[in-house]
Amino acid sequence: MGFFDGFTRFYTTSQTSPFPDRLNSRHEAIIERNIGYLAGARVLDIASHDGRWSFAALQAGAAHVTGFEPRQELIDNARETFAHYGIESSRFTFKRGDVFDLIHGQKFDVVLCLGFFYHTVRHAELFDLVERTGAAFVVIDTEVTPTIDQMSVGDHERLDPRMVYNNPYGIQLLRDEIDNQQMAWKDSMTRDGFTLVARPSRAAVTFIASHFGYATETFSWPEFFGTNPSAAASMVDYSEGWRDTFYCRR
Repeated sequence: MGFFDGFTRFYTTSQTSPFPDRLNSRHEAIIERNIGYLAGARVLDIASHDGRWSFAALQAGAAHVTGFEPRQELIDNARETFAHYGIESSRFTFKRGDVFDLIHGQKFDVVLCLGFFYHTVRHAELFDLVERTGAAFVVIDTEVTPTIDQMSVGDHERLDPRMVYNNPYGIQLLRDEIDNQQMAWKDSMTRDGFTLVARPSRAAVTFIASHFGYATETFSWPEFFGTNPSAAASMVDYSEGWRDTFYCRR
């Protein structure tokens, strides 16, 4: 039995991929793999949605979780679920609003950025703000652009390190429909019901994290699906390689 099979309200409190195999598999990568970092930690959950990962972090031993979420109905669902499962209100805080407004001056040990990094164009700015919280451990679970295996290593690159051919640090611009619960929230760039977002490459995530002093590795989803093939049906984005889970440490 997976983690969320013991807390089945989370299968009904959101329209966004509430599939048991998917949630339980992601729990293994996001929470179980990192219990040592979560125990006793002050945790920030960016785009906390219906509170599923804030709840899981508390169950893993986090001292306190703060969730930033722009959609009030999802905050309401989270609070109702936490009350249903008897979570003390002193252990969590949910704030409605934009992470770029709310994060200033906050201090955390761990930051969870799950399903949000590809719903913004402000990747570097976000990582700057995360680093300023003092967090030593960051989990980023995001869609990624297709892989470019390597850069060209011609003589021209050696002469000018800023001239990168076959640049692997790509960021793919997209538009998100703001009225869709699975997409971005309304911001200053919204026009005609859509806002601009961007999906980074794996190399771009690692490059940005490195700039702010974090070493990065990824969960081995191919290995996971090798031993859990049934989970792949509800996790095509992971199994086909256009979504990944990054662990950033310093």
